[in-house]
Amino acid sequence: MEVFAKGKNIPTYSFGNLFIQGERSADIINIVVDRFYNDTDLSRCSFLMTGITEDGWEVNQVISSRRATADKVYLKWNVSGDFTINSGKLKLELRVYYRENDEVHTIIKYNMPDVYVKPSLNGKNGPLPETSEQIVGNIIFATDEGLKAIQEKIDGFDIDEVKERLDIMEVNNSVYLARPEVIAVTQKQYDSCEHKKNSLYVIIKEK
Repeated sequence: MEVFAKGKNIPTYSFGNLFIQGERSADIINIVVDRFYNDTDLSRCSFLMTGITEDGWEVNQVISSRRATADKVYLKWNVSGDFTINSGKLKLELRVYYRENDEVHTIIKYNMPDVYVKPSLNGKNGPLPETSEQIVGNIIFATDEGLKAIQEKIDGFDIDEVKERLDIMEVNNSVYLARPEVIAVTQKQYDSCEHKKNSLYVIIKEK
């Protein structure tokens, strides 16, 4: 999601109802600001996203991922979970700082309309969001591990090897079946019995 600053104002309508309580680094907001403000090159500055929750808690996150072009600075705000701990109205302000002679100066504070953090769904008989997320995470992890194990067995199953073994068994069976039956008999038994086809009679001495 990409939003463009207009002067010292950053519109938030595109993500005004995007956040949900308990999310951690779920959303990325790409903010584009002008590279130069008066005579200051903002590409050399530090950017800090500040938030005030509905309960009055202040949260801060340094936006370190950024790139600059000839006239713009592109910021990648991977929204920290600190901003979605509490549900309700969330005030935002993007601050730009510049360090000079070991002193930090505030260059700009971008105005941002309030956004809203939706409360996490939680039934009366359900666990707290943190516990619920752990349970869901464990289920997802166990399912993924089971599917991975099955996939590894499928991937490791060599059908060509099985076919080769079956071919060898078939050849061996053909060899065994092609061998004549060997029958040991006395001369008297040989003369009196009905002779089988494809059989080898061996005459032995009578005891």
